[in-house]
Amino acid sequence: MEYRGTWKEIWRQKGEMEGTVEDLYIYDGWEKSKADIRVTADKIIRELDIQPEDRALEVGCGAGALAQYMECKYIGIDYSMPLVEKHIQFFGNSVIHAEADDIPFKDKYFDKCFCWGVFLYFESLEYARKAVQEIQRVTKQGILIGELPEVSHDEKHLLYQKKMFEGWAIQDAWTPQYKGKRFIAVKKGSLA
Repeated sequence: MEYRGTWKEIWRQKGEMEGTVEDLYIYDGWEKSKADIRVTADKIIRELDIQPEDRALEVGCGAGALAQYMECKYIGIDYSMPLVEKHIQFFGNSVIHAEADDIPFKDKYFDKCFCWGVFLYFESLEYARKAVQEIQRVTKQGILIGELPEVSHDEKHLLYQKKMFEGWAIQDAWTPQYKGKRFIAVKKGSLA
């Protein structure tokens, strides 16, 4: 199936696609990378030291590809209502329809927050800056933002520079095909 329109429209179309939990690679945009979702989830859990008692927020949770492996007090947000509905249908998680630049939770509500493969679909760098501010506002201890492209195969992807994440620990992409092209930004410790 070919998806057309803005990224928001494309993610709406993906969410409305007929399918099952077996189609998570397509629903959540993993079909081109062919990365192992479980391996990525495990690395996020280890990197942020997500514990069962932690309240963890996933920004851009989609239909739940990563969430299915989170054993914590998980909450997800996504701007695609059809994907939110699929996520709830597939996994029964606490998931809400919300924008990354206006997260509807109080300050420091979450212990940890992660966002994987989402920032490339934001509409502008200004939106991304607001999203980072909101993520920092609602998080106490650890943040991971993954798959930030410096270059991309898709001209519609929003590109980033490492200097935009000054003060963050920067890692090369975990997915082999994106090494040297994408990066991961991590902030740990007290984010007060």
